[in-house]
Amino acid sequence: MTDPTWRIEQEGFDPSREREMETLFTLGNGYLGVRGSLESPLAISQADLFIAGIYDRKSPVLPYSELEFLTPDSDEHPFGELASFPFPFQLLLKLDGNPLTLFDRENYDHSSILDMKKGLSFDRSVYRFSHGGEPVVLTTMRCCSAIDRHLLMHDIEINAGNRQGLLEISTSMHDPHLALNHPHLNQLPSPEVPAEVLLFETKSSGLKACLAAKVTQDGEELNTANWTTRLVPGKSVRVRRYISAFTTLDTPHDSKLTPHEMASAHLSSQSWSDFDGKLLEHEREWARRYERADIKFEGSPSLTQAQRFNIYHLLIAADHDPRTSIAARTLSGRAYGGHIFWDAEIFLLPFFLHTFPEIARTLLMYRYHTLPGARKRAHRLGYRGACYAWESTVTGEDVTPKTIVLRSMHEEIPIFTGTQQVHITADIAFALWRYWEATGDDEFMRGYGCEIFVETARFWVTRCQLEADRLFHIVKVVGPDEYHHNVTDNAFTNWMARHNLRKAIETVQWMRDRFPRDWRELTHRLNFEDHELAEWKDLEERLFLPQPNQDGLIEQFRGFFSLRDVQIEKKSRFKAPVKRLLNWDEVNQTKVIKQADTLMLFFLFPDLFPEEIIRANFEYYEAVCDHGSSLSPPVHAMVAARLGLTEIADQYYRQSLELDLMNLMQNTALGIHAACMGGAWQALMFGYLGVRFQQNPDPDLRIDPAGLPKGVRSISFNLRYRERVYSKEDVA
Repeated sequence: MTDPTWRIEQEGFDPSREREMETLFTLGNGYLGVRGSLESPLAISQADLFIAGIYDRKSPVLPYSELEFLTPDSDEHPFGELASFPFPFQLLLKLDGNPLTLFDRENYDHSSILDMKKGLSFDRSVYRFSHGGEPVVLTTMRCCSAIDRHLLMHDIEINAGNRQGLLEISTSMHDPHLALNHPHLNQLPSPEVPAEVLLFETKSSGLKACLAAKVTQDGEELNTANWTTRLVPGKSVRVRRYISAFTTLDTPHDSKLTPHEMASAHLSSQSWSDFDGKLLEHEREWARRYERADIKFEGSPSLTQAQRFNIYHLLIAADHDPRTSIAARTLSGRAYGGHIFWDAEIFLLPFFLHTFPEIARTLLMYRYHTLPGARKRAHRLGYRGACYAWESTVTGEDVTPKTIVLRSMHEEIPIFTGTQQVHITADIAFALWRYWEATGDDEFMRGYGCEIFVETARFWVTRCQLEADRLFHIVKVVGPDEYHHNVTDNAFTNWMARHNLRKAIETVQWMRDRFPRDWRELTHRLNFEDHELAEWKDLEERLFLPQPNQDGLIEQFRGFFSLRDVQIEKKSRFKAPVKRLLNWDEVNQTKVIKQADTLMLFFLFPDLFPEEIIRANFEYYEAVCDHGSSLSPPVHAMVAARLGLTEIADQYYRQSLELDLMNLMQNTALGIHAACMGGAWQALMFGYLGVRFQQNPDPDLRIDPAGLPKGVRSISFNLRYRERVYSKEDVA
């Protein structure tokens, strides 16, 4: 019997939840992401295929993801929005000319299963007929290959019992409403063979893509995606498909191969006799992944299922291409245009760092490849060095919208994060250092990381300003709490900047001592001068760092304690009320915060302050937080777990684990909340299990649990640090 903690099941069909289910049932491999739409998509569906790295200028056609919050079109960014492609698993059936559809819900049953253990999805549809007779039962399997990033597989069985008649089958991926559903694409003329080839070009960025498919019915390969077959009583119809996807980005540097040529060659290499074998290899790869990443809660099947769901979605979001990273909603939805935030380094990277460190390295290599864009952003803002974009895509240039429009109220609201949420630069430096500590990857730091540290330190030297108290301050910023802008000395930003500077100094000294030749080459290339290191040290020593007051509280930013008190109703949490967005200037004058801000210090630096200071700040800031961001619950869960506030920790932890499964933010339809999933993993590891790292005298990891979630007797897990794998046997 199948373990239900490995499955997500949907019984029946509810049009009001269709887009939500499409997100939950997404398949992917980091390169491809396919939403879990019905094989016969409805008008309400958001049936999309996403390909990592394929961005285009923001479309003037309103995408599904922005029904209320509209970000205006911009000529500035040719790579401003993730493009979507037609759904590859489409299937249309007609029996004796009559479409088999789900519109007659009284005569239609449907169920879906996401098998997270195998990385497969299964659908079963039963079509009944008002005039009687045996129903037609359609069962399908979908696979986004874990062993071949360009390959999708589709297995279809149609059982009509003893019925006779003509069955029309269409597996065409063609979308007659391409301009509306996939507005970034121009469709190019396609050849007729193999069974189906679709060629596209993005309208502004000029990237080409090819989707090619071949199909077999009952073992016989067909040269079309639309055909008719005669039903034989008592015999089912078996259809199998291979689908191949390639883009301009897949062309080798020393080659002129087109996406069409690559897809055709790839498709030709797929043998029908290997279909089952490829599925078996795919399942074995998923088993290998779970050997590293699976978590099981003895005593709580519901937590196990939710955690496995989160791990599944984190794993299908990660690619091995250093030109891309993980977007806020992964390749599961259109929200935020596929933009990459601080989520990748602060909330997602730790999961990969301690399960698949090679993926963590790839995520950081994306930041190295986009360093030119970060330099350009710093220059545009009037500073030296590199300032990473708050929202970025393939070039690293900032694609944060300057405004959003609330369509229902025709109100335009300014966005300050693009110019003021500069803590992301220090966040990336923080992730670099954590990666180096956990892996000892000197090659990475020598070849890439040191350069990032130099450029980010240069940025802070010019971004901080000296005031009359002879201390340096950071003004006009937005911290993690996006309800407050133009603030001075945001505690999280200042402490992170200090960490960035301190580790930059250590890295440069290490590089200079260990690899003097490489250091000389780097200083020559970056025009680095010796006096710069002295400037970093001076700034690191004299940067203002908010400290606890007499009540033990760290002020979120200068003047926060003088703001107006606001009582937050619990029912208003986990959403950003429209009235707060409309009255953004008024909200700026209150203490209500969108998400964990000062608490982020304790999330990242658990030993920075004594426990009584952490407790005082948790109690104070938890009361004024409305959790308008999905990043907030896991931070609260981790800090509460460390403090032994078991009931509060359990509440936030379960909310973090089930945020998408329960649709707590009411916007799961727009894509998976990946950062919350990564944060929930950290809440478990670094909160409940008390995982800590030490570097002296030797790099090591210790596990000292603060307690376990309610009802959990023990936890099975694996955690990697340096060359060692830790498990529950290593718990103190």
